[in-house]
Amino acid sequence: MADARFVVFATLYIIWWPISHILKAAVFILTPVWRLVSFVFLPFIHLAQVIINIITFPFSGKWLDRIETLYIYLGTAGLIGCITGAVVFLIFKVISSSLNIDLVSMPQRQTKPQPQPQSRSHDQGRTAARFRTEQRVKKEEIIDYSPVSTPAVSNTVPVSHRQGLLSQAIIEEEDSDF
Repeated sequence: MADARFVVFATLYIIWWPISHILKAAVFILTPVWRLVSFVFLPFIHLAQVIINIITFPFSGKWLDRIETLYIYLGTAGLIGCITGAVVFLIFKVISSSLNIDLVSMPQRQTKPQPQPQSRSHDQGRTAARFRTEQRVKKEEIIDYSPVSTPAVSNTVPVSHRQGLLSQAIIEEEDSDF
């Protein structure tokens, strides 16, 4: 085993010896050239070092250690906020798709309202739609019989074409006749 190591190291030394002497000669020859080039480019090298120091100044110093805790806190809060927002968005999408509610682009179905029998509506009492129509008729009568009508008063009440709970108005107690 010792003979194999001796042969490997001897071979490497024989290969390296001429290369090392060539490198020493190149360094001896190129040293004056390098000193001359470095002297000529010294102002540019110094300017580059100053610019690098100015650019890296905010990232060096003890004040970064002071705000590290705040940076970690805000980063964690932002990450938790993004994850929570994504989870709430996904839950909303799942629930709205399972209930067939599309609030962004709800298709407007143009159907004629089905007339309900009179006996059925009297059995159930007044509905919110019936109450609104009665109140609208009363307001229209008051406006029509008023001696002075202003151009700002409109005889028509805007009707929402949306379907579902969002289209129904909330009846306040002061308007209620129940």
